Amino acid sequence: MVLKLEFQNNLEQKFREVAMKKYGYMRGSLRKASEEAVTEWIMKNSTKVPIVENPFKLVNGILANLKGKKNSIDLQHEAGRLWTK
Repeated sequence: MVLKLEFQNNLEQKFREVAMKKYGYMRGSLRKASEEAVTEWIMKNSTKVPIVENPFKLVNGILANLKGKKNSIDLQHEAGRLWTK
């Protein structure tokens, strides 16, 4: 699978530098470092994310008061804000 990420220049340079020092200056170093970073992030944050079988039931009715007042994009953004709370 391919996942493209965009970083600020200074963060990207530091990441590349540390990845190359740890895994060597060869093909695959960035992939290994990326997998390690993502795995650690998941381990750190997975306990904070509640398990939800049907997330639509959580926001069902919450956005009803906005029906007709906002377009679909605005409703998506509002649902995202509510979800992160």
